[in-house]
Amino acid sequence: MDAVFLSRLQFGAAAFFHFLFVPLTLGLSILVAIMETKYVKTGDEDYKRM
Repeated sequence: MDAVFLSRLQFGAAAFFHFLFVPLTLGLSILVAIMETKYVKTGDEDYKRM
């Protein structure tokens, strides 16, 4: 294994994790904001627990 292959492997792993976790984090933060807003508007404890 040469340095170029290891560099490509490292870049591929970093790109994969960014491709996976960045949208997941952004989507979940929007979902939490929606649930908190529904809780504040309705006062329903189910939205607070979510």
